[in-house]
Order: sequence, then C-alpha cells, then structure tokens
Amino acid sequence: MYDFLRFFPENLPDLGFKSYVFMLEKPKGCGIVIRANSPEELRKKLRGVKRRAIVGIIGKEAVCREAVMRRRVDVILDWEDRELDYATLKLAAEKDVAIELSLSKFLRTEGYKRMHLFERLRQEIMVIRKFDVPFIVTTAAENQYELRTRKQVETFFKFFGAEIPKARLYAQRLVRRYFDENYIMDGFEVEQLSNSGVV
Repeated sequence: MYDFLRFFPENLPDLGFKSYVFMLEKPKGCGIVIRANSPEELRKKLRGVKRRAIVGIIGKEAVCREAVMRRRVDVILDWEDRELDYATLKLAAEKDVAIELSLSKFLRTEGYKRMHLFERLRQEIMVIRKFDVPFIVTTAAENQYELRTRKQVETFFKFFGAEIPKARLYAQRLVRRYFDENYIMDGFEVEQLSNSGVV
C-alpha cells in the first residue's frame, strides 16, 4: 500500500508502506496538488500542468464536481472542509477518479467538528461501496507528527466499513499509471520477451 503525503520529510521511518507519493503544490514531488476556489480557476490551473504526474485537487464542492469531469485529474484529495455529494461520488466512479480518505484531518480536529467528520466519512464510505468508486486511504500527513503506520490507517478506515484490499488496488493502479513503464491499463501490460528457448 502507498501513502500519499503532503510534505517531503527529511528522515522517513519505516511505517509499513510499500512506498510514498509526495503530493506537493510545488512541482518537485510525485504528484501535484491544485487548490482552486472556483471551477474556472481549476480549469486554468489544470491547463498549466505540463509534466506527467498524479494530479490531486483540493476545493469546495463545486470545484470537486468539476474536477471529476476533467481527464487530467486523478484524485480528489481529502481535507477538513471537503464535502462530496452523492452525484459527485457517482460521477467519480464513472470517470475513474479516486477519492482520498485521509486520517490526518481527524488528528487536526476535535470535539463536534471531529464527530461531524466521522459521520461524513461513514456516509461517503457507504456511497463508495454502493457505486464501487475508486478510493485510497492515506495519512495525508502534512508534518512528521501526523505520520501513522499502515496498520493504524487501515484499521481506522476498516472500522468505518472501507474495503481495504480495494483501496490498496486503487492506490497501486494510480501509481503504476504514471511510474510503471510496462503498465498500459488494467489487464494490459507490456511483457519482456526472453530469447531463451527460441530457435
């Protein structure tokens, strides 16, 4: 399983993940974070993305709805104020845009707001399961203190009903789409031919 981080750590301990994807606003990570306040701003910023990288979007509900319709968008990133409606999640399933479910927003909030996030997470997972929406579970850590082990992340989301094997599959597929030379699409890969046994 891969973890999607929002910072580039100097010293990263072994937390049980296969690897890490660094989703940064500056173009030095494996992924690019685009923050937009309106659909128009989103379209403008997407046109500015020139390099091949995983593109994640952070924005209000209208921005997320617009993002799932854009071919260049790979994942709708999680944050405290993200709200995804039923139609956006259904459209994400049709357009193959992954939805990130992150642990760090629960670490940064407390009280009533955290309880509200728990309820929203439960509802999102129900819709994700209903429409088989691609999703990934991550820490989305913004600093060293928000890092957690793979087991902690998976156990947390499993408690709310997330299908962890599917989350692993979607994360692997997303990473392979950009960083595996042999990957074409699901079910199609370039195989290396060996000359042994050929006359």
